[in-house]
Amino acid sequence: MSSARRFVLSALTAMALVVPGIGVPTALATDESPADPQHRSVALDPVPQTTSAEGADVLRGTLDVDERAVTVVGVRWSGPQDGGARMRVEQEGAWGEWTSLEDGLATGPEEGAGEGDWGTEGTVLLDADRVQVELSGDTADARIESWTTYVTEQDAATVAELPVPDAEPDGLVVARRKDWAQGMDLIPSAGPIRPSAKMGITLHHTATDAYYAAEDVPAMLRAVYRYHAHTLDWRDVGYNVIVDRYGRVWEGRSGGLENNVQGAHSYGMNYDWFGLSSLGNHEISPVPQAELAGLARTAGWVLNLHGVDVTQQKRYTNAYLGWTRTLSTLHGHRDVYATSCPGWQMYQMLGALRTMVAAEQRLDRTAVQRIGGSTRYDVAAGLAHEGAAYGVDTAYVTQGQEIADALGVGPVASKGHAAVLLTRPEAVPPSTMGVLEDMGALEVVLVGGEKAVTPAVGRAFERQGYAVRRVSGTDRYDTAVQLSYEQEWDSGTVYLASGSNLTDALGGGAAAAHVEAPMLLTRTANLPPVTAARLAELAPSRVVVLGGTGAVAESVVRQAQRLLPEASIERLGGGNRYQTSAIIAMDAFEQSTTAVLAAGDAAVDAMAGTQLAADRSAPLLLVRKGCRTNSVDEVYDALDIRLSRLAGGSGVLSWDAGSTTC
Repeated sequence: MSSARRFVLSALTAMALVVPGIGVPTALATDESPADPQHRSVALDPVPQTTSAEGADVLRGTLDVDERAVTVVGVRWSGPQDGGARMRVEQEGAWGEWTSLEDGLATGPEEGAGEGDWGTEGTVLLDADRVQVELSGDTADARIESWTTYVTEQDAATVAELPVPDAEPDGLVVARRKDWAQGMDLIPSAGPIRPSAKMGITLHHTATDAYYAAEDVPAMLRAVYRYHAHTLDWRDVGYNVIVDRYGRVWEGRSGGLENNVQGAHSYGMNYDWFGLSSLGNHEISPVPQAELAGLARTAGWVLNLHGVDVTQQKRYTNAYLGWTRTLSTLHGHRDVYATSCPGWQMYQMLGALRTMVAAEQRLDRTAVQRIGGSTRYDVAAGLAHEGAAYGVDTAYVTQGQEIADALGVGPVASKGHAAVLLTRPEAVPPSTMGVLEDMGALEVVLVGGEKAVTPAVGRAFERQGYAVRRVSGTDRYDTAVQLSYEQEWDSGTVYLASGSNLTDALGGGAAAAHVEAPMLLTRTANLPPVTAARLAELAPSRVVVLGGTGAVAESVVRQAQRLLPEASIERLGGGNRYQTSAIIAMDAFEQSTTAVLAAGDAAVDAMAGTQLAADRSAPLLLVRKGCRTNSVDEVYDALDIRLSRLAGGSGVLSWDAGSTTC
């Protein structure tokens, strides 16, 4: 194994090393490699011939390390915060120098919850043979804790899909948690989402120095997650966002980039300050230009999102640490308390970084995330999982080739906190079955008749232990009516869409879900009797007709008005599908930080995207493959949308579709 790939020390262990050139990728996982991160815990034992300054025995422990893997190592103990921890690493048969670790970090999901229980920040090891740790204070229950992960082919594919700043579109591309988790179960953050805005950014560096390969990053994040979430009991990654040395940006703590999610990155700062970290050790290693560009682009977007200027300063009281200070809206972790973080080399560049961030704030970029997949079934599964972090009891499953039966399912599923998934008519795709298990579903509701979703599909779900039932009608119009009976509706609004011209209805599902209204279908020139009967039964005060007269003729509007003489019958339609989706969004939403985008010629992705849009109280807008039309851009400006979530793979939507105007 190349010596250039030496072990990677944490920000807290940095001072003793000089690390040479660029890293070589860690060997990819083999069939014999464990699929899940491996946890090991080794007790530290007394070394009687070695004592601390206080006369207590030194505790020491040694752990073997798999040089093919990515391993995060740290120490956890009970007792005083300063355990006098230090560590050294063996590589190629030779032990390195001892390096001191800083005071321990409090464990537990809340500040102070684990008082008396401490842990060091994790240290990422690459190509090491063994690691040895010592504690010299009056400590108890001291253990080396490690998590080992392997770099996979999927990691390499994920990294290749993500652009770096130099090649990035106009927006800020942010990889999702699912992109680095690679199927690993993640505990959703226990940190609350606050209604107030963040006051600014606390800048950190993490547990690596600069010399790792791009495809190592997802495995490193998986290991860091396990150490933060399980060993330190922070319930999740401590940082909101992490930027790697190549400038790629990775979502950390769960809860949504657009929200004020409580982190676990700095004592007394986690509610009010955004935790932004570089995946690097900048006490000894310089900051690569690509990484600096990624940090600047991210910080500019975050500060704009929360309405903060990088040139401002804030007077802040840290109740946990007991001080009141004036802090820059972009400050280093060492400005909060005594720590080397974010590293001296990074800290010296804060002035230049603030200048770059100011320029980024003027550019006012849109952040972009993708929920993609190689098939429409994969995309729907990803959208369902993204929209239901805490799982669901029920999933509505419809066929993925013809979506007419499912146009009304989005508002129904949203109101019932259920998922929407796709199946082939005669067989269940693996991604559909897999996400059902991941979300802990108990019930599957088949949408459509037996030709659309055959009994064989129902039997396949039953064999896996799911309760199965079907919602269907004599045709698509009747099916929409039967779906509407799945929930109670009291908003006084009904959406009415064409059952044959489907594109105008695609943006309506998210709008109907947002206002808690059912969606019914009509023929182009006349109202089907089953739809008319359900309209009369619901007796809404407002009927929203989706699309122009080519989709829903004026004759249908007149029939609805005669049926409901006291109701307001309003048409929402534009010159094309993109404009119609924009008009629908403007009608239903007053403000939204995020939008779900689907390709105007990918109706299935748009239908499936309704569930994520509904979960995030966001509109679903139709865009071209490589850009947003002017009408969609107007929605972004009017609603103050800052984040685009692309529903679909790169074959139907490029990264530019989320941020670039046609």
